[in-house]
Amino acid sequence: MPSKPLAISGWDIGGAHLKAALADSQGRIAACLQLPCPLWQGLEKLQQAFSQMQLELKNKDCLAAITMTGELADLFNDRDEGVIKILEYASQHFQNIPIYVFAGTQGFISLEQAAKYTEAIASANYLATSQLAARHWKEGLFLDIGSTTSDLIPCKNSIPCPRGRNDQERLASGELLYSGVTRTPLIALARRAPLEGQWVRLAAEWFATTADVYHLLGRLSPSDDLHPSADNRGKQPRDCARRLARMVGADSKHWPLQTWQGLAAYFAEQQCQQLTDAVFQVLSRVDISPEAPLIGAGIGRFLVAECARRLRRPYADFSEALDIRPRIPMSADHAPAAALARLAWEQLRDKIH
Repeated sequence: MPSKPLAISGWDIGGAHLKAALADSQGRIAACLQLPCPLWQGLEKLQQAFSQMQLELKNKDCLAAITMTGELADLFNDRDEGVIKILEYASQHFQNIPIYVFAGTQGFISLEQAAKYTEAIASANYLATSQLAARHWKEGLFLDIGSTTSDLIPCKNSIPCPRGRNDQERLASGELLYSGVTRTPLIALARRAPLEGQWVRLAAEWFATTADVYHLLGRLSPSDDLHPSADNRGKQPRDCARRLARMVGADSKHWPLQTWQGLAAYFAEQQCQQLTDAVFQVLSRVDISPEAPLIGAGIGRFLVAECARRLRRPYADFSEALDIRPRIPMSADHAPAAALARLAWEQLRDKIH
């Protein structure tokens, strides 16, 4: 009987999504997928997402490498508990293959060691992607703009050099922003917005999100936005306009769609300014050449390209670091899973029996 082809999967377990990538026997990313996983609703959501993802990947993997950010979900009392419980569910799912956990600067550790390294495991996915980015570009600022958060990691001399080592430190250093392109409530971006020549104070409600903004601006595909909208209704432009109008206490039917697209552009500008401010903060402490690029990953990397234009820096796409032929766009969309699969192929393939 022919032996099973070598395949290694990388899993990024978030609080809202489960992402997975498959590296083939040559280390090439053969598949990269995302599924919704609202972890705050219960760990059974993770089990359901695991099972569905395994069907999508056709159960081809021989070794699983895991990273996470989902330990911060308010389902758990603290991050240590979150790491341990998430890995317990993972061990139940991957019963017949080796499991390794990414512990940041500690590298890959076995599942049995994980309880000793919960602090290193928690929200370490940014180090997997920035390691690959630093190795490929040697110098630059890596930015991963996702559904909910943005990571900003400076790289110098082929090494990631973040100041923060956990979420609290990274929020203070500007290396982590709770700002993404689908799930961020618009009240987090501004306190007022222009309408008919006046500044209108915004409703402090979860009436609309950045998904509405970028759907109206044509920047999102359906696969980018997998969660229900703020009102659990449609995602066509008229639906998004209706939700946006509520933020300024209005009904969308009284203005043309163009008005709401203009308002969406205002919110997009506010988010881009927040990102640019964070870039200036991070670059203010790291001596990076003016010619060094901003390296974009995540479904919101179009914002990285815009930020690079404003700062007059080159833009580079993270997919280049994965050296995929042909390139799979989803690999840069869901960069931590793809990076983890690649790193695991490099470092762990001899662990497969």
